[in-house]
Amino acid sequence: MLVVEDDPVLLTILSRYLGQRGCCVLGASSAAEALELFAHTPIDVTVSDVRMPGMSGHELLQEVRRRDPEADLILITAHSSVKEAVAAIRSGAADYLEKPVDCRRLHHTIQIIAERRRLRQRVRILELGGRDSTVFEGMVARSRRMLEVFSFIERIADFPTTTLILGESGTGKELVARAVHQRSPLRDRPFVVCNCSVLASGLIESELFGHVRGAFTGADRDHKGLFETANGGTIFLDELGELPLGAQVKLLRVLENREIRRVGSPTSVPVEIRVVAATNRDLGHMVRDGEFREDLFYRLNVGVIELPPLRERLEDLELLCEHFLTQFARRFALDKASVSAGAMQAMRSYHWPGNVRELSNALERASIMANGGEMQLEHLPIELRRTTEAPEKEEEEEVSTLDLSLEAAERDQIRRALDSAGGRRVAAARLLGLSRRTLYRKLDKYGIR
Repeated sequence: MLVVEDDPVLLTILSRYLGQRGCCVLGASSAAEALELFAHTPIDVTVSDVRMPGMSGHELLQEVRRRDPEADLILITAHSSVKEAVAAIRSGAADYLEKPVDCRRLHHTIQIIAERRRLRQRVRILELGGRDSTVFEGMVARSRRMLEVFSFIERIADFPTTTLILGESGTGKELVARAVHQRSPLRDRPFVVCNCSVLASGLIESELFGHVRGAFTGADRDHKGLFETANGGTIFLDELGELPLGAQVKLLRVLENREIRRVGSPTSVPVEIRVVAATNRDLGHMVRDGEFREDLFYRLNVGVIELPPLRERLEDLELLCEHFLTQFARRFALDKASVSAGAMQAMRSYHWPGNVRELSNALERASIMANGGEMQLEHLPIELRRTTEAPEKEEEEEVSTLDLSLEAAERDQIRRALDSAGGRRVAAARLLGLSRRTLYRKLDKYGIR
């Protein structure tokens, strides 16, 4: 919600009233200030006075509709006439209210607009879901939750607002980040990926923000950081929850001031950049534990995309199998493998802790073993076969396959270390006596969240 009103008292009253009823409200005292907010934030509904210094509410309506045809605008005025109201509605206003504003009527109008917007989105989702399969920027789905994700990506991509992608490991967060970039006006600009978990602890700020010659031992030349490399485009900060608190302060400064300062430099450099971040950690829980800055969390928590785990979108399973098997057949120059009923049942019964990434790895192995024929149950990894095989057969295989037993023990030990460390991976790595990079490699290997 955006309330545009040059009377500060009325602006405060409307903002508080709507905020208390669940609206996320921004305020502006002029049309120019409102348009500045529009340039960076997707606004669903605008409530604007008609007569304001500079640009009028009618002119603001035209500019808003030009920038975002889906935006709704309600005009309010102290000098109402039937002719003026009809002209406003014909110009695209959602409603036209008189002063003094009846707050209850205003809220009711907003509820009607919100319901109309939900219906429009539902129609788009149904149109997407009406196809046998929906391919969206390299992702395939037919489940309602993923179609809603696709619809939201299309909506938010037009705005340079910060985007936060949440989801378990292997759900496709980088694919979503690339989709946001490709659907945005910056699609022809750089897309730079930074995995925060693999940056060396002493060099994180240098890698992100760059450094000048002599900033520290070994800095024998100026170095451009990833933010400068991505200037004019999009930077994707994967595993954001692993970013140290010191670097979080600098990231907040980038988001708020759109400028970076190289390590060792007394001056800042302006950057025009879109930030897309992703994590599989609970940032709210990290804020409460003092591991993540609260102000940065709220600054990131604007355009949030939540990806469902594979076990909650099993209606996409056959579609994903078809997609991956086609890819592998092309890559390995094989006939495309088909999937037997037994193999499909095993995949449907499996929990998929590694999500779509684990599915892709399992199908790659199975497609090679099937050699272009029908993929059978025995072609699947043992973890999937356990969902359908008898307990006696499982025990026999575990006894006769020592390497798998060792891997299972290692997997259990990693899980225990993560539990002891409260889910903090760096602390778990110390408990296990592993480097952070080695632990991450094993987490991916075993599909551990």
